[in-house]
Amino acid sequence: MMVINMKYIERKDYNKVITVKLVIHSGCNAKCPFCYNKDKQVSYDKEQFLYNFMASLDNIITLIGNKNPVSLDITGGEPTLDIELLKDVLIKLKEYDIKSKVLRVTLTSNGSNLKAVIPYMKDVVNYVNISVHDWSPYRRNEILGFCIGIGEYTYIIKALNNIGITVSACAVIFRPIENFRQWRDMFIAWAKLCGFISVRFRCDVFWKESKIFDEYLIESKNERWQFDTINYEETTDSHWCRLRRKDGMRVFFLHGVSDTSILTKGIEYVIDTDGHCYCDYYRRTKIEDYKYEVGKIYDAVSE
Repeated sequence: MMVINMKYIERKDYNKVITVKLVIHSGCNAKCPFCYNKDKQVSYDKEQFLYNFMASLDNIITLIGNKNPVSLDITGGEPTLDIELLKDVLIKLKEYDIKSKVLRVTLTSNGSNLKAVIPYMKDVVNYVNISVHDWSPYRRNEILGFCIGIGEYTYIIKALNNIGITVSACAVIFRPIENFRQWRDMFIAWAKLCGFISVRFRCDVFWKESKIFDEYLIESKNERWQFDTINYEETTDSHWCRLRRKDGMRVFFLHGVSDTSILTKGIEYVIDTDGHCYCDYYRRTKIEDYKYEVGKIYDAVSE
């Protein structure tokens, strides 16, 4: 969507959850070809991060207040690579009683190093999204550069479920998939066998043929004999739907944008590797320099 001579109006009548991303960037052991974090700085002062991030988090949560619900997303790189740093973060979040202050806390990981931090996630994290990208072991290895077996996934999921955390399998769609419907159904069946509660299909935001993803989304939504539609929205910054299969398995499609701050203001904040809070993923605007009201979401429209 191209918007010329933009003005921003407050969002009133659709998805209003504000995301605060907590970036724990210790590099990544995967080689996903679509990764937009490849060039992200990984050399930073961890003591400074630990000193700053809680104050930044408390500040943004206080500023948002009760205007809109908040989702705290712990992400990377691969946040579990620096076990001690992630443990320290989780301990601080537990001491802060984070679950009483936000709608949900999510951790996104490729699963390769999750087991070591599971005990520290109790009473902190609600959901874990594991990036698996394909049901086929061959293609998982091709995309990630390694392959976790079904037994390992099952162990991790059971351990997380035992402390009240639900787990989703995530796949980034970055190229056309031959016979998508068959591939999707195989993916869902494999995920259910592992114990995942849902699957999440996300479009690579830099994929030039991303309209194909929208076709996959609509095709699935229209299979009413197999799926019930829970939510469906097409907004300035995303095209998404949440489906429930007849057996209860949930399926989520999301086609977002590479920079949410252009078409939408206030839907995403980032606490980056310096521990400070920014109003966009690219660290262009610090929270103290933001000219809109924190806690409200604004969408771009043509004047």
